[in-house]
Amino acid sequence: MERNTRPFFVMPGSALRDLREELDLLEGANGSETMERYGYRCGVGLVRTLAIECTGVDHLRDVLKQIWSETGLSRMEVDLITENEMVITFADSIEAESGYSCDFTKGYLIGIVSTLMKRRYEGKEVSCISDGSHRCVHVLTPSANFSDEAPKIAYRPDNKHILLDGNAYLMEMDDNSEAYEIFLEQVSHGRKGMIIAREYPEKVKKRYGIDNIPFLWLSFERDRKYTREPTNIPLIYSEVKNFLDTTPKAIVLFSGIEYLISQNTFVKVLKFVQLLNENISITDGVLLLPVSPDALNQKEVKQLERELRNV
Repeated sequence: MERNTRPFFVMPGSALRDLREELDLLEGANGSETMERYGYRCGVGLVRTLAIECTGVDHLRDVLKQIWSETGLSRMEVDLITENEMVITFADSIEAESGYSCDFTKGYLIGIVSTLMKRRYEGKEVSCISDGSHRCVHVLTPSANFSDEAPKIAYRPDNKHILLDGNAYLMEMDDNSEAYEIFLEQVSHGRKGMIIAREYPEKVKKRYGIDNIPFLWLSFERDRKYTREPTNIPLIYSEVKNFLDTTPKAIVLFSGIEYLISQNTFVKVLKFVQLLNENISITDGVLLLPVSPDALNQKEVKQLERELRNV
């Protein structure tokens, strides 16, 4: 096994517990999501650092046990493993022993499996020792938000825009239709794409005849898997970063920055845009950021103009 030169460490159980306690104080209910996201990044990083390859689902069972031994988190048993469902059990758990659900473990597991299978998975802990169960049981299934099928686009715009890799573009307009046209133009010519929008996804998909494109809806509606609360900027950022990390030269359309600002502060959203811009540069991606100038004050527009290019 050839190892990457980037260092990594396994977090002591006491430090993991302390981190969870601090997150509970800082973020309340969102602490669980943060633990899962952090675990996911650790899982992705572990696979990449160890430079492990997996030839398919049949090979995954052995590879998964091998790589999990590097984490020091708990003892794993693979009860079921197919491309469409995986059932993983743990006889003990550092997190559960402290009375918490295994959010970090779940994220770690999802990150490892998603990276090995080169396909985005999501997970659910269906039973946990912290709730009185004898074992912690996690079920992983392919993510409905990130299909590995080819995008479907009925709307075919003309190929008339040249976008440079590694650049984020500010599009000052009251109607974001042109932003969608440019996005679909790029996807129809081979770029992988992702949409984050205030518009209801089903309406957008129907309007442009699109499917199999990752889509996150900025909304407080919690009954949809693709919903992301606009106040949870760390989660939104994590979703986009994970997509860019695993999809070089991708294009991201972020429609609804005005709504994000209205639910947070401009300074916080500006930092979010700056971080996205950095990730776009690193991954040779493209970011489209339509904005209505009348919705912001002149100073805010100028700050965005300094960070991004104009189309």
